[in-house]
Amino acid sequence: MAMLSPIAYLMFFLMLGEACHALVVNGYNSNKHDRFLNLTTNPSHNPDFIHASVDLTGVGWYLAGIPTQRRGVTMVSPIHFVGANHAKPGIGASIHFLSSTGVVKTFTVASHSIITNSLNQDSDLMIGTLTSAIKSTDIISFHPYLNLSSNARYRNKPMLMLGKDGLGASQTVDRIGTLAAPPSINLTQALISEYDTNAPDADDAYFNNGDSGSPSFILQDGIAAIVGVHSLVSTNSNPILNYDSFVPHYISKLNSVMAQNGYRMTKAIPGSTTLDLDHELQAGIIRAGHPFTINLTINNVQSTLAENTKLINSFPSGTLVSSSGGNGWFDESTASLTKARRASIAGSSSSAYGLTLTIPNEGIAQHQVTFSCDQFAASTQSFNINVIGSFLSFTSGLTDTSSTGDDDHDGIINLLEYVFGGNPAVSSQFLPGTTTPLLPEFKQTGGVFQISYLRRKDYVTRAISYDLESSTTMATGTWSNATSLITKTTVSSVNTEFEKVTYELGGTASDRFFRIEVTLNE
Repeated sequence: MAMLSPIAYLMFFLMLGEACHALVVNGYNSNKHDRFLNLTTNPSHNPDFIHASVDLTGVGWYLAGIPTQRRGVTMVSPIHFVGANHAKPGIGASIHFLSSTGVVKTFTVASHSIITNSLNQDSDLMIGTLTSAIKSTDIISFHPYLNLSSNARYRNKPMLMLGKDGLGASQTVDRIGTLAAPPSINLTQALISEYDTNAPDADDAYFNNGDSGSPSFILQDGIAAIVGVHSLVSTNSNPILNYDSFVPHYISKLNSVMAQNGYRMTKAIPGSTTLDLDHELQAGIIRAGHPFTINLTINNVQSTLAENTKLINSFPSGTLVSSSGGNGWFDESTASLTKARRASIAGSSSSAYGLTLTIPNEGIAQHQVTFSCDQFAASTQSFNINVIGSFLSFTSGLTDTSSTGDDDHDGIINLLEYVFGGNPAVSSQFLPGTTTPLLPEFKQTGGVFQISYLRRKDYVTRAISYDLESSTTMATGTWSNATSLITKTTVSSVNTEFEKVTYELGGTASDRFFRIEVTLNE
C-alpha cells in the first residue's frame, strides 16, 4: 500500500474531524460575517452581512455532524444541488433555504450522483436532486457557474466564500491545480486559494470542519456564479491552502446527469443564439369540443448551443390539452399553462413539440407561444385558431347532451334543435326571434306540393346533410332518397345563420310520405 503524506493526513483530519468552528475568518465579527440572524431558532437575513447585496438564497443547509452543524449545499437548477461527495446529505435528508422574503422552505433529498475524475474514479464533487423542484413562487434562486475561456483567467479573481452555519468571508483564487487527497477522496481538479497567516487580508478565511460542500462564488454582473465546492484544507504550512472541487472543470459530466431531468448547468456568460418558431395547425376544420393537433418546431438558427430551452403554451380558458410533448422535452405544466423544458438544442438544428387539445367554444381562439433559452431572451408569438361551432358546443350546457335529449320538453330533440335553429334550453316551436316554424312544413299551393325546412348556411362546414326522403308506408326500411321528385328548389335567407329551403315536388300520383333526413358527421 502506498504511504500517504503527512499533509494528506492533516487535510483529512481537519475536514472530517470534530473541530467546533466553521470558516476561520480574519477579523471575524458576527454582525458582518454571519449570513443569518437567529439561525438555530428563527432564521432571518442579516442586513449587515458582508455579502448582503448578493442573492444567495440558493445556498441551503442540512443538519449533520457532532455537535450538529448546518452544512451547505448549492442549487444549480430548480431541482439539482452540488456539494462535496465526502460530506453529502443522506437520501431523505431535509435541506432548508431562506427565501428572499425571509421564509424558511424545506425540501427533501431524492438522489445523489458522484462526478467522476479523469481516471473514471469518484471525485469529491457530487450532484444531488430534490424530490420536488423549487418553484418560482418559493423565491429561491439557483446559481450559474462562471464559464471563462481558460483556467488562467480564474486566477486572482475575488471570491465570496460561504461555510457552515451561514458564515461568509472573502478569498482570492490563487490557481487551478489537482487535489491529491486522503483514501476517501480520489484525484479531483481543484481551485486553490491561500490564507497568509502572517498578513491575511481583511475578511479572508480558511476552511474548518463542517465547511465541506459549501460554495465559493465569483461575481459576474452582480450574480454569484459558483466556481468551487469546499473539499479540503492544508494548515501545516504558510500559507494555509483551501481546496475547492473546481466546478467548471466538471461541467460536461454535471450536464450529463442534469439532462436526465431536462436541465443543464447555466452559464454566467451565456453567449447568444437565435430561436424561431414554426407553427402548424391540423389540416381541415377545427370544431368546438373536438380534439385537434398543433405541431411546433423550435429552430436554433445559429451554431451556438441553445441551453435550458423553455416552451410555454397558453390557450383560452376552458381549453383541455389532452397530450403534449416531444423527444427530449420534460413537462412542467401548470393549471393554466402547458410548459416544458429541454436541456439543449444543438446549433443549426430543430426540436419538435406537439399538442392535442380541445377548445370548447366557437370563435377565434388565440394560441400564445413563448420560447426561450439561456442564450435567447423570451419571445412570444400569437396565432389565431378559427374554431367553428359544433353539436358538442351547442349542447354543452344541457343536462342531457345526447342527440335525443330534450331538456326543454318541447318535443324537439337536441339534434333537430341544432340543425333547424332551435334553442335546446327554451321550449319553443319557432326559430328564436321569428314566427318561422322550427320543423319542416309540407303543404299544397295551387295544386303544387311543397316541403320547406330551415337549413344552416354553413351546413357543409358543420358536416350536416339534409336529404329529402319518401316512403309509401313509413315502415322501417322503406324510406328512400326522393331527390328525383324535386322539380324546383328555392332558397331564401332568414337571418345570418339560417336559410329557408323549399322544394316543389312532382311525380306524386300515388300516396307518399315525405321527410327531411338530417345526418351529422362531426
